[in-house]
Amino acid sequence: DRIMWPYYKASVIDKTAQEMTRDEAIELVECERLKVCERGVAKGRAHREGQPGANDLHIITIGGLDEHGNDATNDLTDAILEASLNIRTPEPSLGFRYSPKINEKTRKLVFDNIAEGFGFPSIKHDEKNTRQMIEYYKVPPDEAAHWALVLCMAPGVNKRRGLQKTRTEGGGVFYIDKCCEIAFHDGFDYSFANMRQGPKTGDASKFETFEELFDAFKTQLKYAAAMHYRNKDVCRRAEVMYCESPFVASLDDACVEQGIGAFADKTYPNPWTTNAGGQAAGDSLAAVKKLVFDEKKYTMGDVVKALRANFEGYEEMRKDMLAAPKWGND
Repeated sequence: DRIMWPYYKASVIDKTAQEMTRDEAIELVECERLKVCERGVAKGRAHREGQPGANDLHIITIGGLDEHGNDATNDLTDAILEASLNIRTPEPSLGFRYSPKINEKTRKLVFDNIAEGFGFPSIKHDEKNTRQMIEYYKVPPDEAAHWALVLCMAPGVNKRRGLQKTRTEGGGVFYIDKCCEIAFHDGFDYSFANMRQGPKTGDASKFETFEELFDAFKTQLKYAAAMHYRNKDVCRRAEVMYCESPFVASLDDACVEQGIGAFADKTYPNPWTTNAGGQAAGDSLAAVKKLVFDEKKYTMGDVVKALRANFEGYEEMRKDMLAAPKWGND
């Protein structure tokens, strides 16, 4: 909405270039949504099972405050939200930079989209992400105020200098709940990959205290995090060496001035990663602590056998685990 606003304003409001009505502009946004959904992308098993129906995770960032702390939304923001209500496609997804300072009409359109069950816009805390850009990424405040999402979660530099240009700058995920699961199996993944995914942390069926189980979980988590960031670093180096993208480089003034490729520019870092499954891991550990180590209704051997069998033949234990108090409010 910020990048395209000058063109929208010239055509729809000022009528000084390529004159069109507001409805015609909304129709163009609708056509863009359809065009994005025409593109098919081959997905691996994990993506197909975890994100059924998703194409390539195209995301548009809208909303937010400007560098002076004022509402930066405009009529194009509303047009984008109205178009998604009209055309009802799963992509492009929308990320909304939320602040209570944003006008009520725009906020209502955001909530109308969410109420339709689209799964978007995802709500991002505008002020906190701007502060993260300034304090952790060392981005100047006037640039930080115009951040946009890199993939679905990471705030990244927008505009024309030092912008994030590749998924490895804001993407990547490791699953905390998988780290929890394989802690029960000495680092072996029986349920999905059927191979060793983590370090050996001991036979969980012989753990006598919850602390032993939790230490095994932390070891698996540290290993996964280290492997994840190593993979990001290797991919970033490979992109610089082998993946040229002159068109993307032409959109960044820093690349043009230095005569470097799109992925070689390192004006601003973006170490973001997504850690999924924390709630499931916390709930699982809380249930095991209560039923095995506090109440001693089951043994760790029982739990390991039940997990290997995917709870077939252990239905009562599964019900008890689901009913056990969890770590959160509910």
